[in-house]
Amino acid sequence: MTWPKDHPNELIFGLADGKVRMGILKSNKSSVLYSTESYCVSLASSRDGATVISGHIDGSVYAYSMSNQSYKKLFTHHSVPYGLGFG
Repeated sequence: MTWPKDHPNELIFGLADGKVRMGILKSNKSSVLYSTESYCVSLASSRDGATVISGHIDGSVYAYSMSNQSYKKLFTHHSVPYGLGFG
């Protein structure tokens, strides 16, 4: 789970089915940002809150742009990225 800086009413969290969702705190609802085929094990947001990265059990790391509302696969690591940092 991560809480982007410039989005105080939105919480980003990952699920076991590979989905990354945004929880909207004011309305108590959530929406899917993107879906993968692999369990989400870690999340981190950039310092400015514009991008969120997610690590998955298959070693893949994805980036989601809050401004463009798009995602892309950054790379695949040989081990599971249990801890992510976004400097």
